[in-house]
Amino acid sequence: MSKFHKYTVLISLFMIITLFYFCTQVKAEIILSIIDPAGDDYGPGNYIYPQADVFQKGKGLFDITAFNIIEETSQYEFQLKFNELINVWDSTFGFSLPLIEIYIDNAKGGSFELFSKGANVKLNPAYCWNKLLKINGWWVSLNVPDDRSSDFLDLIIAEDDLPWIIKNPEIEVKDNWIKLKVDKEKIGSLDDSYLYIMVGGFDPFGYNYYRGVKNSDDHWFFNLKGEKSVEYAPRVIDLIVPPEYNQYKMLSHYENDYPQIEPVYVKRTEQKTEQDYYTSFVLFVLLFVLVNLILKIIKRRSGVKEDDKEKEQRD
Repeated sequence: MSKFHKYTVLISLFMIITLFYFCTQVKAEIILSIIDPAGDDYGPGNYIYPQADVFQKGKGLFDITAFNIIEETSQYEFQLKFNELINVWDSTFGFSLPLIEIYIDNAKGGSFELFSKGANVKLNPAYCWNKLLKINGWWVSLNVPDDRSSDFLDLIIAEDDLPWIIKNPEIEVKDNWIKLKVDKEKIGSLDDSYLYIMVGGFDPFGYNYYRGVKNSDDHWFFNLKGEKSVEYAPRVIDLIVPPEYNQYKMLSHYENDYPQIEPVYVKRTEQKTEQDYYTSFVLFVLLFVLVNLILKIIKRRSGVKEDDKEKEQRD
């Protein structure tokens, strides 16, 4: 085999491998994008921030204004934007005040009971959760319903050693965005899933780390204006709800029981669009043209002539 033909085979293989690589790569895709109203971080609408100075350093300190899920090849990236993120207590990740819980219904079975009742809400029994992603400024955890059988309140091991704590999470906090990447194999597929997305105030001494509610002014508790009982008052300060629901109305129904919240639906669009096929075709044509140009240059520099080629073929 001549040097020219060796080059031809090698470059053809390169073209095939390159084309296969580009066609099989899964592009980062937004599978959920929600804009939440700004200025609604008052629970059922009538909560007042705690009176301590740390809660007076800005507005919208618990106000989630956008939520996205980006699917990558092997990970999901959860993106949460807040009106303002501050780090008054020098947390590990760069924000101190919000506590985020994302209950995920993405498989059969599961539970409609909260992992712990600190949030003071109920989930819709029609959508049972399978995974719970909990995020605050110091640690990220991923639970399944069976974890409740572990009496973790009595554990004497360090919190970092708990099995549901995600070690060294891929989390970035910048420009009021919290971006967290989690391996798909830990979450499971989010196609046609339902998510409860709620924000409370992080309190290291609170029940399930939720900051409590009182019906009087307090330095460290949210204040429920009026004389309404706080027995069933939700500790959820902001909530992402389906478009047909209203957060204030949903969280206000707590006269005799905890208010029931509703999940948002994640529906995947078609992965392959007409534009995807067009892009693949253009890529193939460009590679084909490029390879032919390279072959011509190699042929010219190697001194191979048409007559020599035809003679070689006859021989």
